Amino acid sequence: MNPPVLLVTAGPTREPIDDVRYLSNGASGILGIETALAARDVGWQVHLALGPVSSHPPLEGIHLHPFTTARDLEEISVELWSEVDSLVATAAVCDYRPAEKIDGKRKKSAGDWNLRLVRNPDVLAARGAEKGDRVLVGFALEATLDVEEALRKAVNKRLDLVLCNTPGNMGAAMGDYVWIEPGGHTDSLPAISKRELAQKLVEFIGTRVASRRRDRAFNGE
Repeated sequence: MNPPVLLVTAGPTREPIDDVRYLSNGASGILGIETALAARDVGWQVHLALGPVSSHPPLEGIHLHPFTTARDLEEISVELWSEVDSLVATAAVCDYRPAEKIDGKRKKSAGDWNLRLVRNPDVLAARGAEKGDRVLVGFALEATLDVEEALRKAVNKRLDLVLCNTPGNMGAAMGDYVWIEPGGHTDSLPAISKRELAQKLVEFIGTRVASRRRDRAFNGE
């Protein structure tokens, strides 16, 4: 049986205001990178869509797809979707972007600057709508560990697993998470390292992908 094909998204998006400024967030990409490495190390084919992070370890054996904006990430995920068995969406995608990018650098002037924002594509929701029998893992980052909001997101986006977490996990090597399988298992994971969490994710995905392949074989697909 062929090994699973995994797409991991990691890091922040940057939404340009002008040639100097942008909207972004503090995502480091650590968890997504650890997940990609863990999957590679068990023999999977791995695509890593990686945003503009400050640094990362060597990524030999992983198909790297750099992105900057949410629209870049949407294009990558659409292009790869027919190939993959699973998506782990750790990227912190800006929900909004400036309506227009200013050429050059906007000069300081008297008065306020009112910046108009428009919605970005919801990459994970769009892939959920095209899910098929793929395994989808997402994250719900809220000010507090809001299990109810995480479960709502999981149901709406057709996720197999959602990890509830808070901004304190951004850029850290470990953090507090709540593991939520809609309609199934929920577990608190306090002070877990991102490497250990990545290994748990790969184990979960591997089990689910194998089960769905067996179902397809049984049904003669």
